[in-house]
Amino acid sequence: MLSSVSLRHMRAFVAIADHGSFTAAAGVLGVTPPSLTATIRQFEDVTGTALFDRTTRQVSLTATGERFLPVARRLIGDFEEALGDLDALSKGVGGKINIAAAPSVLTRILPSIISRFVADHPDARLRLDEMNAGEVHEAVANNGADFGIAGEWQALPDIQFSPLFSDRFGVLCRSDHDFAKRKKVKWADLSGQDFVGLGPESGTGAMIAQPSLLGAEGALETGGALRPIVETSNTITLAAMVAQGVGITVLPELAARVSDMTIPNGLSFVPLCEPIRKRHIGIITRKSKSLSPIAQMFLADVLRDAPMLDLPAAITWH
Repeated sequence: MLSSVSLRHMRAFVAIADHGSFTAAAGVLGVTPPSLTATIRQFEDVTGTALFDRTTRQVSLTATGERFLPVARRLIGDFEEALGDLDALSKGVGGKINIAAAPSVLTRILPSIISRFVADHPDARLRLDEMNAGEVHEAVANNGADFGIAGEWQALPDIQFSPLFSDRFGVLCRSDHDFAKRKKVKWADLSGQDFVGLGPESGTGAMIAQPSLLGAEGALETGGALRPIVETSNTITLAAMVAQGVGITVLPELAARVSDMTIPNGLSFVPLCEPIRKRHIGIITRKSKSLSPIAQMFLADVLRDAPMLDLPAAITWH
């Protein structure tokens, strides 16, 4: 029976809830009050519950109606958005693009590309979600994003990682720290330092948690991984901890430079060596799902324009 519920029922329900009157809602919907009353009665019969309390003077939502109202609004909105996207896609001129990306990508690489793209495609709409590497891969795998731009992560079925660029790891410290006076810092020199870091759900945090990835020459004197006294999932928060003197941290250079946008002074980035390690950022897509025409156009712009950006980091493009 629930299969007989339609968008007409939900629109009628929302209109009455918004206007508090069958007569007013009928006028907005362009139907007669008796027709609207019949629609709501049918809706209540099918669902087996009353949605409105009716008196001769007013109409109000029942407790069930109150709970269902935000759901109905979302369903109507999703339906109308989907129709708009379908119309735009059929014309090849618009539609919505959902992108999940690392913070450094969202703040340093995409803004100028998006500025030109929306000027060329005014009917396109973009949704940007800031996520760590693990979350980006999961979002693409679960269809929560059309594609992602982030670091490598554990292998997931149906996920393809195409390298875009790499940047080197280094130490982010206060400018009055001893490391700030050096041109390079060895991994082994990090032993004994107060350390703050990203959680293992991030690509950087996962690398730091596995000392074997550093190689024998990069092993710390303690023989173990860098263990943060403060752990966070946000690069800006991490930079704030460093600026406050809680400890030093290790970040890829582009991620470290993101802090420049919110922490005005007082921090230094010093490349790590022995060994030199790099973070690899790539395009994350699903093998079994093709991108919409508008998403393909945006991704093509990223691949074409990103290598030409003047970025505040030593980037190697692939």
